[in-house]
Amino acid sequence: MATKMTGAAAVHFLWIFILLTIIQVQGQKSRYDNERNEKIADFRGFVHVNGTKYFIDTTPTHRDDAQAECISRDMNLISFQTEQKYDDAVQWLYDNGHEYDWMWSGALKNENSSTWIWEPIGEEISYFRWAPDEPTVNNDTIRTCISFSFWSLGWDDDNCLEYSLGYICE
Repeated sequence: MATKMTGAAAVHFLWIFILLTIIQVQGQKSRYDNERNEKIADFRGFVHVNGTKYFIDTTPTHRDDAQAECISRDMNLISFQTEQKYDDAVQWLYDNGHEYDWMWSGALKNENSSTWIWEPIGEEISYFRWAPDEPTVNNDTIRTCISFSFWSLGWDDDNCLEYSLGYICE
C-alpha cells in the first residue's frame, strides 16, 4: 500500500536530497582539485613542441642559474624571434597546468644600456610582446631580464637578480 507524504515530510525529503547532492558535488570538486594539484606539481624534463625540443623546469631558479642549467645541456634560455614561438611556449604551459608559472627567457638589458638582446645569441631584440603596463623597470643601472607566463598576456621586465622563476631551454 502506497502512502502519501505530507507537505512537511516532502520538504524535509527535498532538503535531505539537496544536502546529499551538495556533498556529492563537493566530493567531486575535491577529487578534481587533487588531480589538478598533482598535475601542476613542478615539472622538469624534455618536451617537443611543434617539432622543437625544449627542456622545461618550473622549479623556481635564479635567472643566471637557469642559463647555466641550459648551457649544461648544450642549450640556452628560450629566445622569441617570432610570435609563434612565444605562443607555442605559453600554450604548452597552459595545456600542462602551468599557466600561472613565471618563466625566464633569454632576453636581457645589461646595466647602463637601453638595448634589449637575446643574450644566448647576442642578437638585438626587434620584436617585443610586452604585457599590459609593461615594461616597468626604469632603472638602467641594473641588469633587467624578461619573464613571462600564460596569464601575463606578454612579457614582463624584472631585475635579473631579484626573482626565482622557472625556465625554458632550447
